[in-house]
Amino acid sequence: MKLNFFAEPIEYEDFIPGVNQPWGKDALLFRVNKGLGKLSIRYGRDKNGEPCEFLLLDNKPLINSYGDEMYCPTCAKVLSIGLGKENVTRSLIDTIKGTQDLGSDIREAFDPMKPMLSILEDGYYLLTRIETIPTDGTDRFFWNLTSSKKPYIAAAEVYYKLHSYPGTPRFLLPSQSLQGLNQDRVAYYRELIRNGKVMTGLAYYYDGFMSTLLDGHHRATAAYLENKTIDCLTIIKVTGLGYDLDKRPNRLYAGGKLYSLDLFQRPERIAAYLEKTSNSVKPQLEAQEVEDFLRDCKKAWQQEATPPPYDFGRRNYPDYLSIAFSDMADDTSNEQIEDVMGRRDEDAEFELEMIFKKLQLQEPERALKLARRILHDPNWRGLIEEVFGYYASIDSMEVEDLFIEYLINTEYDAKDPCRMITDEYLQKR
Repeated sequence: MKLNFFAEPIEYEDFIPGVNQPWGKDALLFRVNKGLGKLSIRYGRDKNGEPCEFLLLDNKPLINSYGDEMYCPTCAKVLSIGLGKENVTRSLIDTIKGTQDLGSDIREAFDPMKPMLSILEDGYYLLTRIETIPTDGTDRFFWNLTSSKKPYIAAAEVYYKLHSYPGTPRFLLPSQSLQGLNQDRVAYYRELIRNGKVMTGLAYYYDGFMSTLLDGHHRATAAYLENKTIDCLTIIKVTGLGYDLDKRPNRLYAGGKLYSLDLFQRPERIAAYLEKTSNSVKPQLEAQEVEDFLRDCKKAWQQEATPPPYDFGRRNYPDYLSIAFSDMADDTSNEQIEDVMGRRDEDAEFELEMIFKKLQLQEPERALKLARRILHDPNWRGLIEEVFGYYASIDSMEVEDLFIEYLINTEYDAKDPCRMITDEYLQKR
């Protein structure tokens, strides 16, 4: 008889259907026991007391974050590249690369990934697939993180009209410097895309709307150049518990999202483990450890040659705000639209705006139909600028005629945002 005295290093916990995810894909909840801790996020302060955060792989910083902004949920995070994964042990990189070209079912991907997942530190995690956009959350190519500190607004929550949204992992940070780019490999993957191949990658959730790409930089670059997304197998750490009014655990936090414990078959086990581990938080980095990381990064940056001035141009992708607004609109059915437009209150205006933004991304024909309704209903004047901005993205005679009619029938006001949108549109026609 076989006796199991110890838990498996990587334990499957439960399955989460895609309907419970903003990105619509299934996920697994799993637990790491006695993990190697080679991939983790650590905090500390330098000798001057300035806070720093490092995403570490094999005790090498991949990404550095600086300043008090890291403690502010809605503040842009100040980031730079660290040493990059090019300085990490080759065998560990090979383990990471072994996760690619797996089947589409997340349950089939789990067992082959266990050797790689063992590099994580102990805790609960989600494993899921996400259709990831190869930008930094704005209109910039994702592989743009350098040794220079710069703010990343998509690495924070969105706060809009008294509503907040913590983010969803849809954009990318690189884990290596642009020095490693090989244009021949990019060209090879571009050809695969043109022949119908979907690009894949492996990512680790970082913050806000951002994940760090651990493997797949050239595939993501090819996807960007072809205006495609990249299917990233994404690891998201469970970071805490939520409680009801009676102080009983009822939800867990992962990747900016709340998951009800009712989703899982063994909620008591999950809650007990998270409560126990939350009381045994690892100590912060010592000041000397922070200084050593910063010194090593500075030394590596000084030795690097200047990368060629790659210009990958701009592509047409949703930005982080579009994703946030889309996720904030839950029901976009015709029945919901009729209900919202029939209420005519402040909450209704916000809900209608979110529905409109989501339809722009997912159902352009319905978005156009809703735009016409908003435009001709005087009760929704607060959304007219949003409608004009959407119309300005459409190249058609109908929009041109509508804008000309607006200029003719409204009094001149140089500060009128709709007139500004109209003027810019007509100048480009």
